[in-house]
Amino acid sequence: MAKVVFHTFMKNTDQEVRFTAGEYKDKMYLDVRIYFKSEETEEWHPTKKGITLPLEMLPEFRKGLDLLQASISKCSGSE
Repeated sequence: MAKVVFHTFMKNTDQEVRFTAGEYKDKMYLDVRIYFKSEETEEWHPTKKGITLPLEMLPEFRKGLDLLQASISKCSGSE
């Protein structure tokens, strides 16, 4: 299975964050990685900045993001 891109957003004018899923050695993985745009070819390329996790760890990853968001909301006084 080739990597499938599920979501992207621009980090800045030269970088974007991609949420992808793919398979390696018969195991599914999720990847959240920063990509940069080549000046010469205008193509996007992955950087080393990111995280790759087995798909079964997605619930824990989501839990961590939810806890982070709740903590930030409490600190900023908005919920």
